[in-house]
Amino acid sequence: MSSNHDFDIEEKIASLILAFSHKREVILEVLKRNNYGIDASALELSEMPVVEQPPSHQPPQFRQSNNNNNNNYPSNRQIPQQPPPQYQQYHQQQKPPQQQQQQQQQQQQQQQPQQQQPQQQQQQQQQQDKERSELIKDIENLIGNNSLDQSTIYAVYQQSNKSIDQTIKTIKELTFDPNEELKKIEAEIEMRKKEEEAMLEAKKQKEKQEQLKLTEQQRIEREQKQRMERAEREQQQRLREEYERRLNMELQKKLEIERQEQELTRRKQLELEQIMILKKQEEAGLRILQEQREHQEKVRLAKEKEEELKKRTMEEEARRSAIRAQEIARMSKQQQLEEEAKRLEQQKRQEAEFILALETKSKEANLMQQQAFFLKQKEQENLQLIEKQKKEIYENQIQIDILKLKEMESQNQSKSMLEKAQQEIQDLKKRLADGETKFNQETVKKTSDEEELKKQIQELEQQKDVLRKQIQELEVVQKPRLEQLEQELKNKELELHNTIISNQVSLASSLEENSTDTIVVHWNLENKFEDGTPYWIGVFPTHQPKNDRYLSFKHIEGKEGLVSFPSIIPGHYEARLFKDKYTLIQKSSSIQVGPSVTLSAHVIGDEISVTYKVNSETGANTKDWIGIYHPIQRNKHYIESLYASTSGTITFKSPRIPGLYEIRYFLHPTKYNEQAKISFEIIDNDKIQVLSESQSCLTLSPDQEFRVEYVVNTTAPSSSDWVGIFPVDEINNKHYIHSKYTTSAASGELTFRAPLKTGDYEARFFSYAKGKYIAHKVSNKFSVFPQSN
Repeated sequence: MSSNHDFDIEEKIASLILAFSHKREVILEVLKRNNYGIDASALELSEMPVVEQPPSHQPPQFRQSNNNNNNNYPSNRQIPQQPPPQYQQYHQQQKPPQQQQQQQQQQQQQQQPQQQQPQQQQQQQQQQDKERSELIKDIENLIGNNSLDQSTIYAVYQQSNKSIDQTIKTIKELTFDPNEELKKIEAEIEMRKKEEEAMLEAKKQKEKQEQLKLTEQQRIEREQKQRMERAEREQQQRLREEYERRLNMELQKKLEIERQEQELTRRKQLELEQIMILKKQEEAGLRILQEQREHQEKVRLAKEKEEELKKRTMEEEARRSAIRAQEIARMSKQQQLEEEAKRLEQQKRQEAEFILALETKSKEANLMQQQAFFLKQKEQENLQLIEKQKKEIYENQIQIDILKLKEMESQNQSKSMLEKAQQEIQDLKKRLADGETKFNQETVKKTSDEEELKKQIQELEQQKDVLRKQIQELEVVQKPRLEQLEQELKNKELELHNTIISNQVSLASSLEENSTDTIVVHWNLENKFEDGTPYWIGVFPTHQPKNDRYLSFKHIEGKEGLVSFPSIIPGHYEARLFKDKYTLIQKSSSIQVGPSVTLSAHVIGDEISVTYKVNSETGANTKDWIGIYHPIQRNKHYIESLYASTSGTITFKSPRIPGLYEIRYFLHPTKYNEQAKISFEIIDNDKIQVLSESQSCLTLSPDQEFRVEYVVNTTAPSSSDWVGIFPVDEINNKHYIHSKYTTSAASGELTFRAPLKTGDYEARFFSYAKGKYIAHKVSNKFSVFPQSN
């Protein structure tokens, strides 16, 4: 490998020596500097000046002509020989200084007396012989084939003052043959001609290869560009899908959070309802307890009344006993009085007998009269006493009669009060029994009402879920729009705050009659004009909220005037009048530049067919494009976009989420300034339905086969979508009875077996995109009852 490399270098050196007049070492140095590149070396050598050498030391050189004419070389002119490929150039011209110095030293040593040892002489002789052989070999290589022997060549060398160039010249003169030289020249010319033809062919092949390489490189670059564009489109598609996936995940998270919040709210409501029910039960218990307490209080009062009546009866009895004792005492006293009266009558009889005895007796008449007088007084006193006692007895009798009447009244009153108390006790007992019966009935009714209420709550929860999803989907669509509207409202308020509101300032924009792409703006500042204050008018896209994003602007002078803006690309624009830098004074109404566009959109299944017509002579441009947007999105944030075609119809994939959307048409070269737009709505037509032979009565027997049909377009279909059979009152979506996966299709039918347990059931569709256990749609209810014989 090293010899081949050296041979290539020598070939390059020989070629450059033939082409240029520089020294061999200079050419070698230039090749080394240019990393052995022949083209760069030739360019550098062509720019380098040639150093002239003395004639005795420089061999004749010839520069190769670009012409292929053979007459450039005369027949009697010697052809310069090519230097040997494997030796340095100083062998062709002169010895190096070091070798000359050694030769001089040797000559001096020969002239001096031979004082050196024989060994040194022998070494010098060997060195001389070696140099002699190398020199002769170099000269033979330079001369080529000749009939001279080595001794003759060395003799000529010594006679030529040891000059290689002179030696070669002398030998050539000695061995010169014109015919042979002519043949050599012709052969050399033919060889060079062939070399030039080979070089031209190689150059053509090289150019052809370079052309092929350039074509291949361009093809590779095109393929790389196509791959990069395809990769960029795929990357954009992936980013869009990733954005949609993240958006769906965020929506799912929001839905899950809202579902959890609603679940917590529902649980709180249930807890509150349970607490209310417990409170009601507690209040009913307290009410019943209060009624029992009141009843016990009434019973106690009745007992107290009864005891009081008993006490009063006992007191009445005691009083009656006292009255009876008084009556007995009165009767005994009356008896005593009667006895006393009998005794007095007897005494009267005795006194009468005594008076008669006194009358019979005449003696003691005065004494008897006195005694009779005393007896009469005593009798009167006794009579008065009897009268008084009779009066007291009569009064006592009256009091006894009054007491008897009072006793009878009190007995009647106590009897009526007792009967009334007993009646009240009976009424209380009856009311208590009625209250217990009513409480039991109310408890039973409350239990049934609670069960019914639970069913209603479950149905309401299902309706809430449906409404909640619709509300969430509406919020997903409307919330950004509301936020944007709020932001726009704030911006408008800020603009109104910073804008000089004046009815005297007017700004009107219109299109020029002869040029439909030129906007002419008329301004009138009236008394709001201030001298020395700069004013300017800018043309803005109507949807652009920022005042520094103008399409074109011009400074104005004076209170009133016209200014025109030519070459405006299609779109909707408005003119804005500013003072100083960005102090907004007035806005004009919106104006449309370019042809009008007629749009219509039709939702067909999961596709949207858009029909458009550009009302111009050229019609639609294939560089025009159409995008689908949420109504609140700006023109850069499209959901999907497609280029227009000359057919006037284009088809989009329908968005999954129901709601309002917009189709916006953009003319070329407009970027994000729509020319026309139209709204359309995606309706939620997703459903899941239990099918039976009789749709009017969905009643199945246990283990009976039935079909479930589903249609779901608002979520992306997946092989992980599934349908489950649940009891109607089952809240946990993990507690299914039967389940089956779908076939990754947006619609289809599945076959199930009816549950063995009687009751009401329903089918639920679960979308993997929304969550594994989040019900997307719920079917109609069906019942399972054993078949009657």
